[in-house]
Amino acid sequence: MGALDLGERRIGVAMTDAGGSFVTVRQVVQRTGGRGDAAALGAILDAYPGATLVVGLPLNTDGTESVQATRNRRWATQLLDGRSEPVIWKDEHLTTQAARQGGAGTTDVDARAAELLLLDYLRSRT
Repeated sequence: MGALDLGERRIGVAMTDAGGSFVTVRQVVQRTGGRGDAAALGAILDAYPGATLVVGLPLNTDGTESVQATRNRRWATQLLDGRSEPVIWKDEHLTTQAARQGGAGTTDVDARAAELLLLDYLRSRT
């Protein structure tokens, strides 16, 4: 299982082991646009065939979809076009802020936010 935090400049990627016991930050993909982003992300995901992906949507505080959430949904759909991984959409409200409060810097904040998103998703299943 993995998680994606789609930022304007970077895509944070976190993955879990097969049993879902622990989550690790996998990588930060510097966005270059379109096919470059899809190829870079695909290279990472190819190492985890069939992994379910939790993709963050920054919802409004009332739970409705924000403009950025709509963009994220569109970006993720384009990035994952032709791939077979199942996608779960999850509210990522405040994960970036929480990552910064936890000490993440500019270069790893998106990956740390993806890690928090995946941890939150795994906790919600138990």
